[in-house]
Amino acid sequence: MNKTKMLYAWLAGAVGMVILGVIWHRFIMGGFYAEQGAAISRDEPNMLFVVFAIFVLALLMSYAFPIGYKGGSPVTEGLRFGAFMGLVAFLPFNLILHGVYNATLVGVLVDAAWHVVEQGVGGVIIALVYQSGAAPESS
Repeated sequence: MNKTKMLYAWLAGAVGMVILGVIWHRFIMGGFYAEQGAAISRDEPNMLFVVFAIFVLALLMSYAFPIGYKGGSPVTEGLRFGAFMGLVAFLPFNLILHGVYNATLVGVLVDAAWHVVEQGVGGVIIALVYQSGAAPESS
C-alpha cells in the first residue's frame, strides 16, 4: 500500500467531507435539522467529536478504497465507493437513532441520504488522490 497516497487521500477526503458537512448542516439545512432533532439534540453540537468522526471515516475509506478498486474512472469508482460507504455507515446508524431516541423518521432518512452524497464526494476526492500518478496499489 502506498502510505503517502493514503495519507494525502485521507486528509483531502476528510477536509472535503467536513467542508461539505458544514455547508449542508449549518447553512443549507440548519433549520431542518434543528426542527427534526429538537427532542434529542444538544444545545450546541460538540464539533470536535463530529470532525473527529469524519476524519476516522475518511481514514477507513482511504484504507479500503485501493482494496476494492478494479480500475475505471476515478470519479465513477470513487462516487460508487463513497456512496456505498455513506449508505453502510449512516443508514443503519440513523435507523437505530429513530428506534432508540425521539429522532423523526424523516430527519434520519434525509440525513442518511445526505451522507450518501457527502461520502460519495469524499470517495471521489480519495479516488482522485490515489489516481494522481500511478493506479492505487491493493496490497
